[in-house]
Amino acid sequence: MDVKHDGRNTWRVCTLATLLLIGCAAAQAAGGHHAVDDAAILDAGSCEIESWISKASGGSRLLHAGAGCRVGPVELGVGAEYARQGGVSETSYQVQAKWATAVSDNLNVGLSLTAGSAAHTRPSYQGTTASLLLTWAARDDINVHLNMGRDFVHRGPRLNRSGVSAEWAFKDGWWLVGERYAQDLSQFARLGVRGNLAPGWTLDFSRAQRLRGPGESDWTLGLTRAF
Repeated sequence: MDVKHDGRNTWRVCTLATLLLIGCAAAQAAGGHHAVDDAAILDAGSCEIESWISKASGGSRLLHAGAGCRVGPVELGVGAEYARQGGVSETSYQVQAKWATAVSDNLNVGLSLTAGSAAHTRPSYQGTTASLLLTWAARDDINVHLNMGRDFVHRGPRLNRSGVSAEWAFKDGWWLVGERYAQDLSQFARLGVRGNLAPGWTLDFSRAQRLRGPGESDWTLGLTRAF
């Protein structure tokens, strides 16, 4: 990796790692890379693997790979990310535990805990995100998701995060996804599409637009395999 080790770039690596770890770790079941998660977990005995690639407006790139499985009443997941920005590279890792349950025929609630670490950084532990999840099935073809959480950054500030999203099944096996969320002191809106390419295979494509704050807009393409 082409990583420079002067003080300025060391600071950039640490900052980039923190934003990527805490900013991306909570996105799982609602569509891979999407920021707003759903209050649902995998079926008993099932697993999934997922990957996505993002390109931000400032030129930075992010490659993610992860896997998750249902273990008893919870879903456990792991992920790794490789980011590159302005000649600086960083690798980071996440682990997630997620629980969800139905409280009525059309309402689910859940909890998510995600911890992140960074390679070649001391301390490697970067922080933990805790989120309360809610999913409401407004209609057979429309789901609404609400997240409220907080980022507990190691040796840093505690940052609030929140978001709301809606999914519309506009045709069999295909969904239009829109979300509005706040994270890393920035506000974003995202619009994307998700579809079943084949049994067990799901494709995600979206555009996230920065509305305010220091974050960057980006395009993301993802692929998920459930088994």
